[in-house]
Formats: sequence, C-alpha cells, structure tokens
Amino acid sequence: MDYELEHDLCFRNAFRSFVCVVLSMLLGLQVYTYFWASQDSFDGDFSDIKYVVMQLTRGLTDVNRKHEKLQNEMERISAALPAVAAAAGRARDALEPRRSPRNLFDVHDYDRQIVDFALETAGARVIDTGDTLEHFIHESPVGWLLHSISSLVCRDCLGANAIIKPGTLPGECWAFKGSKGEATIRLLGTVRITGVSLEHIPAHISPTKEISSAPRLFQLEGLEFRGDPYPYDFGTFEYEKDGKPIQYFEVLHQSPKGYNLVRLKIFSNWGHPVYTCVYRVRVHGDLVPGQQHASNEEEMRIETE
Repeated sequence: MDYELEHDLCFRNAFRSFVCVVLSMLLGLQVYTYFWASQDSFDGDFSDIKYVVMQLTRGLTDVNRKHEKLQNEMERISAALPAVAAAAGRARDALEPRRSPRNLFDVHDYDRQIVDFALETAGARVIDTGDTLEHFIHESPVGWLLHSISSLVCRDCLGANAIIKPGTLPGECWAFKGSKGEATIRLLGTVRITGVSLEHIPAHISPTKEISSAPRLFQLEGLEFRGDPYPYDFGTFEYEKDGKPIQYFEVLHQSPKGYNLVRLKIFSNWGHPVYTCVYRVRVHGDLVPGQQHASNEEEMRIETE
C-alpha cells in the first residue's frame, strides 16, 4: 500500500516537472518571437522602405536628366530660330517673287528709286549702340586708352553713324568686335515700316577679295522709346554673301503702327573671327500723316538720355 502511494506521488511529481518544462519552453519561445522575430520583421519593413526610397531617387535622377536634355534642346532651337526665320523669308520671296521688289531696283541708282528714312543727311541718326564694342586699330597704348575711355563714357558710337551715311567704299563702314552687335536709329519721322535694305561691298573690290566680315543673320525691331523692353519684331533676315551688294528685305511682320525708332540687331557674320562690318542700312515705308518729325521735347529727351 505504501509502495503504491509512493509510486503515485513520484508520477505526479514527474508530470508536474514535465508541465513546468513545457510551459517554460513555450514562454521562452514566446519571448524569442516577441524580441527577435519582431526585429527581423522590422528589418524587413526597413528594407522595403529603403527599396522604395532608392526607386524614387532613381526616378528623380531620370527626371533631372530628361529636364537637362529638354533644356539643351530648347537652347538649340532658340539658337536656330533666327536662321529658320531667315529661311522662311527666303522661301516666301521665292514663292511670291512679285511681292518682293529686291530684284526690281538698279543697284547703281538705288537711292533714287526707293525712299530711305534712315538717311543721316535727311535727319536720321544713330542714338545708341547698346553694349556693342567698336573695333578699333590703335597705333599706341595711349590711343587705345583714350578710345576705351570714350567708349565707356559715350554709348553713342560715332563709328556707327557710317551705316546711315551715303558712300560705301572699302573701309567706310561701322566695324564692331565679334559677330554680334546692335544699333538704334532715330528715323527722320514716324514711319510705317515695310522693308529694310542692307548693303556691303562686293568681294571683287575688297582688298582681301573676300567679305567674311559681312553680316549674315540680322533682325529689325520697332521701339516705342529708347531702351524699350518690348520691341516690335519686324522679322529676322539673312544677307546673302554671294548676292547683290544691296539686298532688300520685305518685313515679315508688318505693323499698322508707325515707329520713330528702330533697332538693328546683328546675330552673326560670314565667318570673320575678329569683327563685323556694316556698311549701310536703309529703312523703307511710308510716313505717318501728321507725325513726320519728333517734337522738341522728344528730341531733348533723347539727347539727355
């Protein structure tokens, strides 16, 4: 009897020990799952976030690359626009030859066949050349210094007046540094502009037998006042190096409004690396009735600007 009681007590103790061991293992597994398994899950979530961030960064890099490519294309298109506009003007002249009088005038008697409202002897003058630097061959450092000081003090480049004077012998031109320049001309009255003529000496009378310094692409703008930030664009044109010395261009965008000030902008020449020469510019059109001449107040304002 005592043996059976002891055997039953031993079995109970063993069962209790087994239950405690199982509970301890389950508790340990739960603790392990809570701490270590959660860390693995957190690491997994962090890896997913990292992947998403990397994908967004890669996408942003692609967007920036495409933006730079688009910006470069826009710059290239902007640089090509003057040439395209000039080509469009030539194509229009070819399709409508009767509208353009560029081939109807005798070059040797040009000024007797069409009115030039930018002629200096009739009252026009160059009033501004912007940031254009005149090309000047100095014989001494003192001459170079005086010319530099006068160029900084006076923006009314005296040499630019050559482009509105009669006479186009070799050297009788306005030479400026580089291939880009501009000149603002006050016309002899308020003019409804219909055309512009550009003149350069022919190659056969040039001392070097070539005219790479001749302007190529140029633009004519109408100004409300000196320094007008929103000028009217009459069009961009191309002077043909192998064409006639005087070439007429009908404006591409006519305006019913008259202008007293025009700005000639040169964009390029025919390859000369140092300077560009402009021999003569003529502006054509019709005077606006009642506004032939600027008032004294306007002349004083232009003089003192």
